[in-house]
Amino acid sequence: MKFFQCLLIVGTFLLSACGPSNTVPLLAPSIPNNVLPAPNAPRVTVVAFEDKRDSQDLGVRRDGTAFVGSQDASQWVSQALADELRRCGLQVSYALTPDQARGGNPDYIVTGTLDKAWLREISATELICDLSATFRVASRSGKLSNRETLNAGQTRNGLPSGDVAQDLMITTLRDLVQPMARKIQNIIGHK
Repeated sequence: MKFFQCLLIVGTFLLSACGPSNTVPLLAPSIPNNVLPAPNAPRVTVVAFEDKRDSQDLGVRRDGTAFVGSQDASQWVSQALADELRRCGLQVSYALTPDQARGGNPDYIVTGTLDKAWLREISATELICDLSATFRVASRSGKLSNRETLNAGQTRNGLPSGDVAQDLMITTLRDLVQPMARKIQNIIGHK
């Protein structure tokens, strides 16, 4: 009996060591079916979103230590939006500032803010991710769309592994930028 108890303790220890690390790689979602833009597709520039979060951390682990990203989270979200708009067939460029975007004379400029990017470790087998971003579209003539905020959240249950936090962030990001891209397409009238 003691052998099995010892084996259980060792197994639990090994599984907990396989859990997510504190640094979460912020990778772009894989984009299936890359589409070339149509010759008459609008030219859209996405500007790096402004980070409006209170903390640069991505969240908190059960032990109280912080999850941190491998790159700037606001640029991760805005670059993923640019990639998604490109996949939708638009002519898309990416700019770090609004002035840089205007210099390219696009038909539309998308600006926004990252309002929330939070990852929380509930237990050794459960993680929660919440993302929230606000965007606005401006036409070349200066007409602005209303600000619109979108949210995405997911919970992941399963065996602990080093990739679970990364995978959860990527799938939640996809759930945020896909509807955002559809809304932007509707605003500019390109389907």
